[in-house]
Amino acid sequence: MAWDEPRSSKQEASQTSQGSERRRFLRQVVVGAAAAFARACKSSSGAAHETHVAQVPASPAQPAAQGKTRIAILNHSAMLADAITPDLAAVLATLDEGVKYIFGESDAARAWARVCGSQDVVALKVNCISGLMYSHPIVVQAITQRLQEIGVPGENIIVWDRTSGELSRAGYKIRREGVGVWCYGTDGAYDEWIQHRSVSTRLSKILSQIATVLINVPILKDHGGAGVTVAMKNHYGSISNPGAMHSSYCNPACAHINDIPAIRDKTRLVVVDATRALFRNGPGGSPDAVWLAQTLIISQNPVATDTLGMRMIDAKRAEQGMELTEPHAGYIVTAAQIGLGPNNPADMSVLETAVG
Repeated sequence: MAWDEPRSSKQEASQTSQGSERRRFLRQVVVGAAAAFARACKSSSGAAHETHVAQVPASPAQPAAQGKTRIAILNHSAMLADAITPDLAAVLATLDEGVKYIFGESDAARAWARVCGSQDVVALKVNCISGLMYSHPIVVQAITQRLQEIGVPGENIIVWDRTSGELSRAGYKIRREGVGVWCYGTDGAYDEWIQHRSVSTRLSKILSQIATVLINVPILKDHGGAGVTVAMKNHYGSISNPGAMHSSYCNPACAHINDIPAIRDKTRLVVVDATRALFRNGPGGSPDAVWLAQTLIISQNPVATDTLGMRMIDAKRAEQGMELTEPHAGYIVTAAQIGLGPNNPADMSVLETAVG
């Protein structure tokens, strides 16, 4: 991806930060922004860096289907250029079809404009904990390209995960300043402790203090401790103490984490990178457990996403004569019971088709 490494000189960083703030101020005056504020934060290394300007968020986009949650499961026969690398053109075409469907729009640009406004700060939560299976940079590049095309400045987009090291290992270029998409890890910068339902945790400051809109970009994997890990469990990478949240197959902790307002209320889009997927030995996986699914799952609702993602994994496991994951993924049922979304396909409007 064409994301540059950050400059190492502290003096250059300060000058860039000041210039960036001036550009943002002028842009806010022009568009008549109602309010803005800037927060300074420090990474775990202690090096100061500029944070994004958090604007007043736009009203949450509503699902287009009345009474049913829309979700698209879209396959493209040319999604992968090789056994690992997605094809950008195929990903863009597939993304557009999915976003149009879930928002009920015939035009892709209008559909993407339902995700966020040009003044939002959009955080893309990827999953790079495994060196084998990760949210691929090309899938993320496609999403950030579409966001910029609808007017979101690159510097108001943050691609983010637990650590900068994990992002780098997956092929992302770390960037914390300047014009263009930013990309870096939480790197220990967590907010204050909060208690919500059964969980006590600290959220990444990227999520709690900086982002106004959240796009969840997980991968499709089975999980020995939770049954599956798709959209909801991706937020174990958004908190400070994921190790404490694995008892009882991550139930109810996984559901309750996703009910934290900063996660629940900011989520506008879920794009599951199932270009490659894992049907056993998850979450770390093994090469013989990877299948080339060449699929994206697109929705606004993580519960519906996890439900159909789990069924996709179980269909593959059934082909292999394996035990199904569904009996272990009780957190999905709990999430539905507390009102986070449907886990019954009868309550979903599902588009499952081949795009190319």
